[in-house]
Amino acid sequence: MAVSEHPWPVSSVPGRERAAVDVDVRDFKAVYDRWVLEVARWIRAMGGPAADRDDLLQEVFVVVHRRLPDFDGENLPGWLYRITAHQVRDFRRKLWVKHIFSRSVPLTESMPAPGPTPVMSVESRQKRDFLDGLLSSISVPLRTAFVLFEIEGYTAEEIARIQGAPLNTVRARILRARKKLSALIEASR
Repeated sequence: MAVSEHPWPVSSVPGRERAAVDVDVRDFKAVYDRWVLEVARWIRAMGGPAADRDDLLQEVFVVVHRRLPDFDGENLPGWLYRITAHQVRDFRRKLWVKHIFSRSVPLTESMPAPGPTPVMSVESRQKRDFLDGLLSSISVPLRTAFVLFEIEGYTAEEIARIQGAPLNTVRARILRARKKLSALIEASR
């Protein structure tokens, strides 16, 4: 299954019903086929730049392919999540360093998305930009938990399992993110 077959953003949750199905952790293709959509959603939730999400997804699975023979087979979702988090973090750092040292203007994601009408496209883009701005102002752990829970539809238990964090920590992150975002929305009015 090619990465280009999965348009951004991933809005449905195909594969969630297959969550209980065991995957042969030694078979890269089986791991890829089962987890590519989930990893793509995690990249989006972690704030991976829209223009670079396919590249990030590819980088995650390059690392998975390279490290799969050494993987112990325990907690595959958690292992994939940690690889994804590290790849997104490293990508953001590289962009920041490149921007600082090159003194160039970073590429923007403000190309209008095609929509039914120009007005609807502008309104949708403004809302997305506003939400992205709010989300970028909170910490990565809070943002990730919030996006996975509120936008992507994961349960707190699923997030805790994926992140390898205690359930109460995940719930606290979601609550703190809600409070911070509510305060930011009020302050922007």
